[in-house]
Amino acid sequence: MTPEEQATIKEHLRQVAEILYKNTPSDELTRFETIELSIREHLQETVAPEISNFFSTQQEETQGQENGQFKLVLEK
Repeated sequence: MTPEEQATIKEHLRQVAEILYKNTPSDELTRFETIELSIREHLQETVAPEISNFFSTQQEETQGQENGQFKLVLEK
């Protein structure tokens, strides 16, 4: 990964963190334990599924191109 790519990831993650923070109840932001649990919940429910979906979609497209097939993928 290039330094430019790392900087881009860092900036996008900062933006994601701001959105998730705004959507976390204030009572969950009072102790380290509840903050950690909230972050974990956001990662499991929002971030990880989206990244997994992207990876699997990319893999399907790559395999289809290698086989001379193309597949239309519709996003939700």
